[in-house]
Amino acid sequence: MKNFIRLFIFLLITLFIAIKLGNILIPKGWTDDFQGQIYSPKGFSKIPENQLDILFIGDSSIYKGVSPMQIYEKTGITSYNYNAPSARVYMSYYFLQNALLKQQPKVVFVDTVTMFYARKEDEPMRRQSFDYMDLSKVKIDMINDDVFDNSFFDKISYILPIFRYHDRWQEINYDSIKESKKDYQSITKGFLLSTSIEPNKNGYNYLNGNEEYNEIKKYNLEYLYKIINLCKEKNIELVLLGLPDIKVWNQKSSDTIKKIADKEGVIFLDINDKKKYPINWNTDTEDGGGHMNIIGATRITNYIIDYLQSNYRLPDHRQDKNYSNWDKDLKIYQLKYEKAIKRIKKNADAINIKIELPL
Repeated sequence: MKNFIRLFIFLLITLFIAIKLGNILIPKGWTDDFQGQIYSPKGFSKIPENQLDILFIGDSSIYKGVSPMQIYEKTGITSYNYNAPSARVYMSYYFLQNALLKQQPKVVFVDTVTMFYARKEDEPMRRQSFDYMDLSKVKIDMINDDVFDNSFFDKISYILPIFRYHDRWQEINYDSIKESKKDYQSITKGFLLSTSIEPNKNGYNYLNGNEEYNEIKKYNLEYLYKIINLCKEKNIELVLLGLPDIKVWNQKSSDTIKKIADKEGVIFLDINDKKKYPINWNTDTEDGGGHMNIIGATRITNYIIDYLQSNYRLPDHRQDKNYSNWDKDLKIYQLKYEKAIKRIKKNADAINIKIELPL
């Protein structure tokens, strides 16, 4: 019995060390003062239980395109961007499931760009979704889902990352240990304040009807319907959100999503509609039209605020003492926003572009 107890304690200590080392060795992705990709999934677990009115799920299009703190500042409505770079719609399904463990959002916006990727993400990109998610039944189900084509080694390494990243031991230093101890509370609520700027002179030309069309893969469609059914089951209003994206989106994409939305009785909010939601393609994009920068995100978020105020009666939490943590974060966010605007103005001046800030 003593030997058994010693063995058990030894294995427990070994497991503890393996978990701690794994957390140190996991790549943290790109981060800076405006917060990077790791802050979205990590920061989500820091939101107090049942504090979210709205949830945005998707990939980089949405975490660079919608600012939850701007929504809170203007309306008092609480929201969060739960996402990861290049996350496909099947990953969004698990983001939603994981979110519902602690939150009861009234409205969920799903980034529809994620449905039109022609191929699955590669393993390093997938890691940015798996590695940053806390261990739960949802994560176990995700690990074992055949859609991810995980090997046995992959499955073990998603729980114990040291098996995947053991060869990074030479990169361990004081900074990497310090990074692993961060709580990664997301002041921006999963939003990345992009200060890059690259104009697109063709504007809405990607909606000319002559573009090559990426059909929705069967497995993507399957998980879209899983999201739809889960929202219906939980009595959540689902909004399929089309964000401006010249690299993935086109008129046929819009028509396809509208057809699905009409059939399933869910909302389709297409911000690619140039008549309702004009975009300044000279100033609003960071990469010629694939993602919005802080200017474009401010404009798009204003459109979403108008939509929310016109269609829902969601509570204003700005005077609620139970949400004082949001007011505290808002003050920090405002400083970050001002700093981001100064930086993007400088970047715009360097390429002779004049910026007009959305109100």
